[in-house]
This record gives sequence, structure tokens and C-alpha cells, in this order.
Amino acid sequence: MTEFDVIICGAGPAGCATALALLNQGVERVAIIDKPKPQRFKIGESAAPDVTAKLRRLGFEINLKNRGHAPYHGNISYWAEQKNHTDFLLHGRGQAWHLNRDCFDQDLADHAQKLGAHLLLETTLNRFIHDGNLWCLNLTQNDHQYTLKGKYLVDASGRRSLIARKLNAQRKQLDTLTAIAFKTQNVQSLKGRTLVESFSDGWWYASQLPTGEGLITLMTDADQIRKHQWQDPARLLKELQKTELIKEYFSVDTVNNVSTQTYAAQAGFLTQAAGPGWIAIGDALASFDPLTSSGISNALGDALAAVPAIIGWLNNQDLAPAEKYAVRADSGIQRYLQESRWYYGLEKRWQDNEFWQRRQSQ
Repeated sequence: MTEFDVIICGAGPAGCATALALLNQGVERVAIIDKPKPQRFKIGESAAPDVTAKLRRLGFEINLKNRGHAPYHGNISYWAEQKNHTDFLLHGRGQAWHLNRDCFDQDLADHAQKLGAHLLLETTLNRFIHDGNLWCLNLTQNDHQYTLKGKYLVDASGRRSLIARKLNAQRKQLDTLTAIAFKTQNVQSLKGRTLVESFSDGWWYASQLPTGEGLITLMTDADQIRKHQWQDPARLLKELQKTELIKEYFSVDTVNNVSTQTYAAQAGFLTQAAGPGWIAIGDALASFDPLTSSGISNALGDALAAVPAIIGWLNNQDLAPAEKYAVRADSGIQRYLQESRWYYGLEKRWQDNEFWQRRQSQ
């Protein structure tokens, strides 16, 4: 098959969830294309309490614990000289999860395929045009070029917003936040919790993965990484030694020979969420600071919200549902900006440092 109703560019949680939502609504010809970048491991493992309900709405009934994911009970933070404990269940928010991201992403993709989605991995999108009726995508897979046609395009390509930006949608970048992460075996009694600790040039994030390994991540701006040379594991570990909270749970004196992975984590959003025959979802629409732990939840929520806009166009080229989708997106972005300013504004100790100045002046 080379002609589809919907072609989704991106096989992450946002793309696969959109495929599930469409298939559940009777859209039968759905293709997902992607060429994932190789990574030693994935971050973004925290799933907010509302994720289970959204998976259920997608028709993805899965016992997360039986699939190797671990219950996530709450956060411990050291921020603005205050140590705080947050328990999701006590606050009535429900059960959250620390995900095995490789397993979670694969399960979503497998379920989409089971329902009838055509999953085309190791596939590079070279270019695309609209011929007046259909989108025509020139693709390369295993050194073979071919054309795929579709009535509707979904941009689920992550922070790059590959489809939307080629359609002249503008993306506003809010910062250059970057994550340097590594795994360690030296973790002490952190099961079910996430740690967050601010410091002079950013903040630390740490959790215990479902595998039992610890994940430690330094979050700062790209220029600060270069300035302090934190690409060097020795310098990164030296900074880790200065923590107050993290070292209570990790034997930082014995952490050595780490293998780091760097990830883009910048916040930003498209100024146009959708257009005639296309829509952006997940990080391609809006990526928020990982401090919110909302990436997976937002991806699933966007997928569910995008379906009326897609079906409205497929049925009679109606843009009204897409306009409602855009209003929803704008509301979420404005809420994020307010909450981000408030939370970063709590930290007063390093107001003269560039990292904090940038966020407290937004």
C-alpha cells in the first residue's frame, strides 16, 4: 500500500498514540514513518498520574507493572533552601509510573501495528509536496527511494518540528536547556521517588529506574555546559559532589567511569498548531521544561485531542476542529509559561547567575 488516509511522521509516544486514537475511530489507512536516532539509553521516564487514564481512552489496556514499569509515588525536592516531599496519592492525583521507556515505546508501536497501522522504521523523509489532492512524501528505506501518498500529515517529529517548519510554521524557542545524563548502580532507597535539586547553574534530577539502576541528570543551558566543561565526566562528577539532596540517596564518592548521554531539553512551541491537511502533536507542537514531568502525558493528550481535527478534515475539509485544537494548545502553553515563571522565581539564591536570570526575566 502506498496511499494512506493519514501519514504520521514520528514513531514515539505521540505518533503511536495518534495512530491508536485514529484506528479506534475507524480511520483504517494509517502509516507511521520514522528513523530513530541511536541512543545508549532514553530519559523522560516519569509518567504523570493521568497517563493511565489516557492510555485507557486510547484503547490501550495494559498492566504497566506486569510490563516492567515501576510505581512512582512522588517527588523529593531541595529548592529555594526548602526540602519538600510530594505524594501523588495523598494529594488525590492517583498512581504515577517510572517507565522503562524502551519497553513502553515498543508496546505502543506494537499495539498500533496490531490494530492495523503500517509502521515504517529506518525510513528517512527526504522531501514532501502537496499535489492539490494528496501529500506526496519522498522516502528512503534501506537505500531504496519510493513515494508515499496521504490525505493528511501529522508532525510527531519532536522538538525539530520537521513537517510544520517546512510548511513555514514558526517555532519559538524559549531556552537552550540541555540534559547530561548517566546511569549508576550506586543508588540508596530511592524506589518510587524522583529527586530534584537546584544549584547555582541549573538543577539536578535523579530517579531509580525500573531496572534498579539509578539515573542522574544535570539540567542546564548549552552554553553553561561549554563554560564549565561538564561534557568531561570528571568535571560532572565533581559538581555532583557538591549536592545536598542527591548525595543522600547516591553514593557519589563511588560513582566513577560514567558514560554520559546528552539530550536536547529546551522548551519551545509552534506559533501555528495546524493547517490545511496537517497538524502538530507532542513535542513537535510544544516542548516543556522536563521539570514539569509532563512529556508523556502531553503526547497522549495531544493525540486524543487531534483526532477530531484530523477526521474533520478527512470528512469534509473542515478546519473548525483544528481551530479548537489550536486554542487548546495555546491555553496549555500560557499555563506552562505562568507556572514555569512562578517555580523558577522561587529560587532567589543565584539571581545573578545567567541560568536563573534567563528564567526569572521571561
